[in-house]
Amino acid sequence: MSKELRWGFLGAGGIAPTVATDFQIAGLKIQAVATRDLARTNAFADKFGIPNRHENYAALVADPEVDIVYVSTTQNFHERDALLVIEAGKHLLLEKPFTLNAKQAIAIQEAAKHKGVFVMEAMWTRFLPTMVEVFKVLSQGDIGKPRIVYGDHSQYLPVTKAPRLSDPELGGGALLDLGIYPISLAVRVLGLPKAVTGKATLSDRGVDEITSMIFEYEDGSHAILETSMVTAGPVSATIHGTKGRIEIERSFYEQVPFTVFDVDNNVLLRYEEKIEGRGMQYQAIHVEECINSGFKESPIMSLSETVAIMKVMDDIRSQTGVKYPNE
Repeated sequence: MSKELRWGFLGAGGIAPTVATDFQIAGLKIQAVATRDLARTNAFADKFGIPNRHENYAALVADPEVDIVYVSTTQNFHERDALLVIEAGKHLLLEKPFTLNAKQAIAIQEAAKHKGVFVMEAMWTRFLPTMVEVFKVLSQGDIGKPRIVYGDHSQYLPVTKAPRLSDPELGGGALLDLGIYPISLAVRVLGLPKAVTGKATLSDRGVDEITSMIFEYEDGSHAILETSMVTAGPVSATIHGTKGRIEIERSFYEQVPFTVFDVDNNVLLRYEEKIEGRGMQYQAIHVEECINSGFKESPIMSLSETVAIMKVMDDIRSQTGVKYPNE
């Protein structure tokens, strides 16, 4: 029988309320929460019926009633907070982007291996029913061999709406927060590229407002990816194969419909399925299954792949001149 894991939430801002709502939809147990402000901690705990409330992160990770910690602090704190969790011997689900750079990701990977705990990046979109079906179509060969991935994640997010994205101290910019989605999709479909080309427009504070990317592969395949926080794009993705294509609708990284076409543009399959909530629960269900099976990494979102993707983003930032203050 699978053991029910007790979750601790380190941080309660940003996406955390959505995650907590989806966890409750799935019947997952949120045992504890900690933020930097006790009043905020109590408000979050009251809203979601969380029994254990901690004044600081150290107390949360020391809580004997917590088995696994979900970290949703801003990415400039991810390495610090992840290492705190791991050192306490707790399993970890770390919000994306995993870290600011590959060096930090490797430090977390090595610490997890040393302590023997499970760690995964919260790339929740990979576990949605939509994406499960997309990869079923691919594995069946319905569109032949994938050769091109197009992906856009462009949202108009002015500083008044998303101030942290404009702040280099917080690891801001479009690439890490938004671009991670099309990058992750391209790597999942085509693998790691042999070469990456990146071009960007930077803000007056030095973060990328727009980044365009081309991934080149040994077999001649390409990924053409775009991310922006100053324009509103289609936020869609298309996978072109030798026998057809898959068009994933807006917003491609969520639970949205997709259509499969053959090379003559005939519709082979139309997928539409509604889910309860936004879909954050599926990654957590997967994590619990992995831990109960004795895995230290996910077979779908491994730490080695997370590190490799961080290296790709390091390469892009090196080409475009984006450097964070603490690097």
